Amino acid sequence: MRRDSTTLRGRTRDSSWQWLLIGIVLGLGCASVFCLAAYASNLLVLNIPGQVAFASNQTPTVVEIEREVTRVVVVTATDAPTAVQPTPVAQQQTTAPTITPLVIMPTPLGGLAPASANTLAGALISTPTAGVVAPVVGVTLPAIVPTSPVTVRPTELVNIPGGTFIMGTDIAEATRAIDDCRDRDGGTGCDISFTTDSIPPHTVTVNSFALERFEVTYQQYVDFLNALGPRSHLNGCGGQPCVAVRGSGPSERPESYISFDGTRYSVTTELYLNRPVAYVTWYGADAYCKFIGRRLPTEAEWEYAARRPDGRLYPWGNVWDASRARTSRPQNFGGPEPVNAFPNGVSADGIYNLAGNVAEWVQDWYSPTYYGEQAAKQVVIDPQGPPSGTLKVHRGGHWDALPLFARTVHRGDQDPLNPQLFIGFRCAASVQTATPVTPAGQPTIALPSTPVPSGASN
Repeated sequence: MRRDSTTLRGRTRDSSWQWLLIGIVLGLGCASVFCLAAYASNLLVLNIPGQVAFASNQTPTVVEIEREVTRVVVVTATDAPTAVQPTPVAQQQTTAPTITPLVIMPTPLGGLAPASANTLAGALISTPTAGVVAPVVGVTLPAIVPTSPVTVRPTELVNIPGGTFIMGTDIAEATRAIDDCRDRDGGTGCDISFTTDSIPPHTVTVNSFALERFEVTYQQYVDFLNALGPRSHLNGCGGQPCVAVRGSGPSERPESYISFDGTRYSVTTELYLNRPVAYVTWYGADAYCKFIGRRLPTEAEWEYAARRPDGRLYPWGNVWDASRARTSRPQNFGGPEPVNAFPNGVSADGIYNLAGNVAEWVQDWYSPTYYGEQAAKQVVIDPQGPPSGTLKVHRGGHWDALPLFARTVHRGDQDPLNPQLFIGFRCAASVQTATPVTPAGQPTIALPSTPVPSGASN
């Protein structure tokens, strides 16, 4: 009997560890079930390293952020595009990223609209460094754009009332002008052929319009280029070159006063900030005027403004005076004057430097026979020039030319893609009127049979 009791106690003591194990397993199982239930119902928050803990009722957005970040590239002027590495998950923000619109300047075909900006909604960009924009994959943009908005300050406009005038000249006045070129001004090669494209005189009616008081300056044109963006001087003006910048390359000129450093345009010297811009192509002049909501004047508008109100040969009258305009006489000592120079040589409407300083592009194509064609018509209202051609007209003479070419009737011509150091421009604007205005006592050009007296000039 004692042996049986001893045996029973031994068996019980030997199996006690099994009962302990069974209890532990059951306890852990119950605890796990409880924890899982609490986690599923957001009663318990676990903050495991490498993961993001979300508060109750918060929608996780980490996956969306990672997907958007991988779409961003940063483009610099010298480096190839490199992908932006996603921020480690633990360091990313937990709310949806802010979308920053990417602003681009439109360049319509055939010309430029007034300064404006379109937004590319939904384009996510990273914060760019100075002078660098980070475009979105799939959108073609320049690698570098101006870092701040650029303002072009247009020149004041002068209203010109419409009217009828005699446009062009006759052989008698042209002959006297050639005599003055040779005898008074000591010119060489003065030839009547320089004047025949301004013959015959013919009646033209011009509607009211407005013309800028001053020629466009270097500062204004550089602001325009910076508004268009880097490298716009190459093809940013209706798909054509705008202006020659300083340099020795095929589209550059060593004498240009506009420099380009790969990012920004600037005037090479403060001395020229307020002087008339030059080395501008016709397309560069046309694009600038359209950019500010204006246009180039027609040849008829330009001549009418310069000759008002009595058909004068110079903006100030019929007598040449070298102190009223910058030409190569009395001496040629380099370059144009500021656009507000020669207040004693303004037109009847107060417009500066319609004679000399720089020649000015106008809208019209050039034809040496155009005046004869217009003279054959009974009525000519706001002529626009030939419908096509290979050369464009410029008017007014310039600092490197004889007074012969500063006459209000003189016509110059040049390849629109061949900019010159002596050609600039000014803009015009249309004024809406019901019918052309013809003032009482309409002005006519004075073409006396006796020589027009010449001013003192050596």
